Formats: sequence, C-alpha cells, structure tokens
Amino acid sequence: MNTEALVTGILENVIGVKNLSRDARFLDIGGNSLNLVEVLKQIKDKTGVAPAPRIFFDKSNSTVAAISAAIDSLREAAAAASQATVAAAE
Repeated sequence: MNTEALVTGILENVIGVKNLSRDARFLDIGGNSLNLVEVLKQIKDKTGVAPAPRIFFDKSNSTVAAISAAIDSLREAAAAASQATVAAAE
C-alpha cells in the first residue's frame, strides 16, 4: 500500500484541493477540525488505524509525508501486537 498516495487522495477528496505534494501541510491546504473527522474516518476505514488528531495541527508533523509515516508506524505496531498475541495463544 502506498500510504502517501492514499493520504493525498483522501485529503484531496475531503478538502477539495488537487495536486498535493508530500510536503503539503494539513492546515495550509484548508484543513480544519470539521473536515478532520472525515479524514480520520477514511484513513481508519482504509488502513485499520488512525493517527492522533493532534498530528494534523502540528506545524512540523502535519505534512502528507509525516502523516503517512505515522500511519505506517501504527500499522507496523498493530501487526507486531497481533503476532505477539497469536504467539502467546499458542
């Protein structure tokens, strides 16, 4: 899964902007707390995880690239926890 492409598509769809770069910041492209709810819902639906809402309002971590990296880290942690649970059950 290309997480950056996924996040870019969700942001473009929800906020209504096009041609976002990986350095585009959530607030700079018109993101706000109202459309963040839909963004988080779509991310959760498509990846199984959702980053903390505060990352979208952090000036240094609210780029498409940083949000995507946070999602990838959460997915890796969830997969590792799942594997640990299966191993413990055996």
